[in-house]
Amino acid sequence: MKNLLWIVPLVIHFAFLGQNIFRSFVKIDKLKMEQEIKIKQKKEIESLIVRYDEMIENINNPFYREKVARNQLQMVLPGEKIYRLIETK
Repeated sequence: MKNLLWIVPLVIHFAFLGQNIFRSFVKIDKLKMEQEIKIKQKKEIESLIVRYDEMIENINNPFYREKVARNQLQMVLPGEKIYRLIETK
């Protein structure tokens, strides 16, 4: 009978302890998933920073500025002529 009296509190204690351990494992898994997402976001932001740094370096390059001015803004230097091809059928 004495052995049974010790077993009941131990079982109750381990039942509550088991719930806490399970909750801890669930929290750990959730935090690991969040960590993976944050690492992925960090890598994306770092690659974006590298792209912006390259763009800043290119802005200081006169060849790149001329290329942008000609292609995107359709600008020409003084004295240059623009020829446009028109397709006819």
